[in-house]
Amino acid sequence: MTMTNLAELLSESHSDYLVYDLGRRVQAIDTDTFNAICAQQRPYPYPLQDQAWFAVVFWPKRQAEQPEPFLWFLKMPLDERGLLNYAAQQEFMAHVIALLGQQITGALNDEQEQQLQQSAYLFTPSEAKRAAIHAQLTAGWKRPPSRYFSAALDELQAPTDEGWQHLGVQGIHDVAARLKQHPEATQAIASHFENYPDALQNALAEALEHTQPPQELADKLLPLISAPQQQQLRLNALRALAGFAGTPQLQSLLAQRMPEATADELVIIAARLWPALCGHGELMEAYLVRVAELKNAALFGGIVRDLLRLPETRIFTLGLVQRNDLPVALYQAWQQFIGANS
Repeated sequence: MTMTNLAELLSESHSDYLVYDLGRRVQAIDTDTFNAICAQQRPYPYPLQDQAWFAVVFWPKRQAEQPEPFLWFLKMPLDERGLLNYAAQQEFMAHVIALLGQQITGALNDEQEQQLQQSAYLFTPSEAKRAAIHAQLTAGWKRPPSRYFSAALDELQAPTDEGWQHLGVQGIHDVAARLKQHPEATQAIASHFENYPDALQNALAEALEHTQPPQELADKLLPLISAPQQQQLRLNALRALAGFAGTPQLQSLLAQRMPEATADELVIIAARLWPALCGHGELMEAYLVRVAELKNAALFGGIVRDLLRLPETRIFTLGLVQRNDLPVALYQAWQQFIGANS
């Protein structure tokens, strides 16, 4: 059989595998969806900068014990339709097969590892995204968390003046991925979130954005997206609530906040909370009007291009900007955008 895409390579190598998006939020892509993406039967769901950024976690089938997985962190170009580039897949596959043959779960020696890392399609994710995927894998496989977990759990439950300075990023992500098993930690974070030191609050928000926090915590975070004169707290609350982006409660609060939203808040909404804009015409309109009102052509252009590339928001964005009764600010910004891109 001639293999034409990554999913076929994984299948033919008798591997079980999981796939996670790494471009926006670290979140699983189910196997059927990934197979369709590789076969160009559907667009990549979470494009970023015209690329697909994802992790493939794989291990030999029918292992008696829990797997010790192999990881590929891949970035691959998308075509104008948002489909995963065939040539890129085949080039990467050829590189892998030349090194390993079709048994891709074999151990690599140092020279093979070095040669594999020379592929233009491999990349190194940020420390936070590596921590997020490891936390999700170990939690999903019911494996123990990292050695940094206990210190992070203790500090988040009972903050001290300087204890946060000694925490490992992995520990914070391990806690975020396990909150449903630790209701006492959920309650403590809900109580302390807005008073954590800035660095700890930032790191925790970055960890929570890759999860769906328990409802109890979300209920405490939701009002913070409108916190007066506390820009960083608003940004962190938005990031931490990314897993609730499609809920009516969050959409309602975003609609209330939208007339005063800052550029940074608007960027986070597009980058992390875009599902809130889908199927909610009034919120999408209020959002783009607010972007237009800031009279920053680069900001408007960047956000509109992003929304047009995301399969979930493309149809809603196009449906809005093609209306003949657009608010003046949005009409003018859109005309400037299409003029600059014509």
